[in-house]
Formats: sequence, C-alpha cells, structure tokens
Amino acid sequence: AVSAESLPPPRPAQPACHSSIREGAMSAEEAAAKAAEGDDEEVNLEGEDLFYVPEKALTGIKEKLKNGKKEEDLKPFVDQLVNPEDVPDEDMMLPVDMRGVGKDFDSVEDIMEELGVVGAAEAFVKAREYFEANKD
Repeated sequence: AVSAESLPPPRPAQPACHSSIREGAMSAEEAAAKAAEGDDEEVNLEGEDLFYVPEKALTGIKEKLKNGKKEEDLKPFVDQLVNPEDVPDEDMMLPVDMRGVGKDFDSVEDIMEELGVVGAAEAFVKAREYFEANKD
C-alpha cells in the first residue's frame, strides 16, 4: 500500500501555453488575454521583439514560398498576420522574434508597405526561424 507520506508533493498546474508540445505556442484567445494583462513582450531583459502569428497562416506562407513566390497565393495568409482579430480564438498562435527580420518596423502595416506581400511573408518566416534558433 502507498501512503500519502511516500508520494511526492503535487506540482503546480502548468499554464496551457506550456503544456503544448510546441515551445511557446498558445491559442489566439490566450495571446489576447496575455496582451490584455499588459504582458508587453517587447519590454524584457533579453531584448526580444515577440509577435504572435497564427500557426496556419505561417504554415501556409512557408508552403507557398516553396512553390514559387506568387503574391496572389501569399496575400490571404499575410492578411491574417495584418488582421489577427480575424483569426478564430481556437487557432494556435506561434511566437516569432521580429529581430530576425534584420530591421526595426513599427507595425505589420509598415512591413507590408516597405517589403510588399512576398517580402513580408519572408520576413515572418525569418522571424520564426530566429525565434526557434534563440529560444533560450
């Protein structure tokens, strides 16, 4: 028989975003709640410039970039990055580190304006790759 004394102490519950298989992934609802809490990711000691993007949009962008960089194919996915309020709450959001873009932009709209649809798509892929390479 196992007594209560021989069991390890219970561990605190992990937040939903940490129980995900993907490092740093969270739902759109969780990302919105985090933003509402005033968790400003841009003001932290590591200097990260995190932005959360819909996983489906990022996956679609990567696929379309492999199959020829056609603006008309990329635009629907890039639009989801520009208008995150249109993303369903249950969709998974992934962090990207905008330092990977190589230039400071004030907004996604600025990225679109300066780089165009294809350039913006490539920038977000670079930002995700930068996040993946610099998680620590």
